[in-house]
This record gives sequence, C-alpha cells and structure tokens, in this order.
Amino acid sequence: MGDVNYRKFRQYLLEMDGLNIDDIELDEIEIDESPMGSPQPFSSDEAKIHVENDIKQMSKILGKASQQSIKIMMSGVKNHKYDAFDIQRGIVSGNVRDTHTGEREFLRMLWNKVREGFRKYSKQEKLR
Repeated sequence: MGDVNYRKFRQYLLEMDGLNIDDIELDEIEIDESPMGSPQPFSSDEAKIHVENDIKQMSKILGKASQQSIKIMMSGVKNHKYDAFDIQRGIVSGNVRDTHTGEREFLRMLWNKVREGFRKYSKQEKLR
C-alpha cells in the first residue's frame, strides 16, 4: 500500500514539472531526494559569483535607504513636527496604501533599531 502511494506521489511531482510519465518509465527515473532544508546547488560557479555580487549590491542599496529613512525620522523629531512615538504609531497604524508589501516591516525594524536615539529629543527624555 505504501509503495503505491509513493509511486503516485512521484508521478504527481513529475507531472507538476510538466512531464507526463507512464508507470513503466516511472521506475527508471531517479528523483533528487535531498532534504528539504538543504539548499540546492547553484547552476554553475559563474552563476554563484554573479548572485553573490548582486546580493552585495542590493545590500548596499538597502543600507543607503535605511540611512535616508532614519534621517527623515530624526529630522521630523528634531524640528518638532511630531514626537518619536508618533513615528511608531504611523508605522503600525498608518494608511496601508502608502507602502508596498514588506516596507512597513522594514520601517518597523529600523524604528526598533534606532528608537533609543530619539530619547534626547523628547520632552521628558523618555518615549512615553
């Protein structure tokens, strides 16, 4: 009984990849059964180098965006447009249409990272 289910499962996986396989051919095909947690190898060494370089470049861009976002937060508080707690409230409960997926979480992570630096700009040197 278990072997039949395993065969159907293998056939299902192959069909998901766009292959229509008969039961006879199913036994001849080997499937890579590496553990789910282990990453698949890169398609080539050159691809690995290109991906690593692109990730470094994306990381630099995100780092610059982080710095600019923190700068905007700090200037708003320093110029007394709003207090530090208003930033947190805006990130958590602001208009959802103002940001894309993941951007609010990114801003919230930045806020958690720098919130202690806002203490000296608040009236009582504490964040409510």
